[in-house]
Amino acid sequence: MSETKSPLPREVADAYVDELIALDPVTGTYLGVPESSSRLPDFSPAGQEALAALARTTLARLDEAERRPGGDSDVERRCARLLRERLTAELAVHEAQEGLRSVGNMGTPAHSVREVFTVTPTQTDEDWARVAERLRAVPAALAGYRESLAQGLERKLFAAPRPTATFVEQLGEWADTGEGRGWFEDFAAAGPEALRGELDEAARAATAAVVELRDWMRDVYAPAIEGAPNTVGRERYARWSRYFNGTDLDLDEAYAYGWAEYHRLLGEMRKEAEKILPGAETPWVALAHLDEHGKHIEGVDEVRDWLQGLMDQAIETLDGTHFELAERVRKVESRIARRAAPPRRTTRLRRRTSRVRAAPGCRRWARPVSRSTTWCRPGTTRACPATTSSWRSGRTSPGTSPATRPPSAW
Repeated sequence: MSETKSPLPREVADAYVDELIALDPVTGTYLGVPESSSRLPDFSPAGQEALAALARTTLARLDEAERRPGGDSDVERRCARLLRERLTAELAVHEAQEGLRSVGNMGTPAHSVREVFTVTPTQTDEDWARVAERLRAVPAALAGYRESLAQGLERKLFAAPRPTATFVEQLGEWADTGEGRGWFEDFAAAGPEALRGELDEAARAATAAVVELRDWMRDVYAPAIEGAPNTVGRERYARWSRYFNGTDLDLDEAYAYGWAEYHRLLGEMRKEAEKILPGAETPWVALAHLDEHGKHIEGVDEVRDWLQGLMDQAIETLDGTHFELAERVRKVESRIARRAAPPRRTTRLRRRTSRVRAAPGCRRWARPVSRSTTWCRPGTTRACPATTSSWRSGRTSPGTSPATRPPSAW
């Protein structure tokens, strides 16, 4: 906590971010903190409880700060409201012990460990030295995650079998990308020759940790949860809906809206399909026709440049009309992976724009693309630069998420 006699809510938020980064260096990397680049979080039950303790302490500090002179100004109240919403939502998830059954095809601690390397700075040898240190931290991070899942098994807090099976497949793909080496080894291969031995050794250890987790998930965890339901239930769904959206939705209304929109959009798709291919039985027949006979962009560089133009145009059109974008977040780089990512698991990885560094955001296609149709990409590259929530100024709600999911898994 920053030393101050009378901290106001924004000062409490500043101190919280500093202490959060110390516990969660993945968040530190996304916020552009260089010192975070060599570390990974503690995903064990103890590590989760440390984050929860910080949230509780911060809420108590926030209550006190709001009572101080100046704590009732508009900017202070906004900051306090946004920070309190996030912390209470996170505590609700923690106290329900959701971290003890975090298994799925995205958003797990294992995914966080892998994906943070794609946004870790790699411009200099010093950067790569930090990457090597972070690679050496992978085994401990995955061991902590496994410890949490094992505790979940002991407490009968089971993940669903279907996403567990998918996760096991993913881990297998990360462990062997098809050339006898894992994803971490592929990533480290781009490092400087001066650190080649250190990077390769650390990457092999990281891959071995992935293999160990895969085997445990397959041989111990999956059999233990066999027969568990694949649905989460209304109570858990509501809790996660609040966490992802920053508000308590009327789930029945959201579900009804989702189905209404589905049928409306399906009707529009059928009309457009008839224009493209008269007599098409379904919109998907028309889409298959476009895949074969529609306009295509040929060549990796050409596809990347075309996608870059789409994003630049979207930013130019939306800035000042629907959003006000700071100059440092107006630039998003289009990149295409050198090698294939696991099929059907991910299609794009979005790199968030750093709050501290001047580095641009990045829209990375995780699978090599040398030929692309022009009919589908504009709909999948519509996102503007992702900006980090600014609790310090209270301008942006860190609880806002574009993902508003109808409760189909009740």
